[in-house]
Amino acid sequence: MTRRIPWDTICGVEIRKTDEYDAWFIHLRDRQAKARINVQLRKIELSGQLVGDFKVFGYLIELRFHFGPGYRVYATKKGDALMLLLVGGDKSTQDADIAKAQRMAEEWRNEE
Repeated sequence: MTRRIPWDTICGVEIRKTDEYDAWFIHLRDRQAKARINVQLRKIELSGQLVGDFKVFGYLIELRFHFGPGYRVYATKKGDALMLLLVGGDKSTQDADIAKAQRMAEEWRNEE
């Protein structure tokens, strides 16, 4: 008899996306970059931990991708099981993206 493991016990973290992140990702023209970003996010989702190149600023996470113009995805976590993708960008918009992501993260973390 084969025992099935419920899907929610396999996934380490649930990843949600803001409208701002979705808009950035939809308008990203580099299909290879989109695929590579999605693969990295899936690894994080399944393992339940940050993998790849990242930097943490307090409660803000910067996922760094070293291809194209240096893509960045900004996220935050609530507890161990939920991660919210806030904004995406690249090296050229990094300062503005960090400021926006920090504001968004603070608002989300204060919501209940």
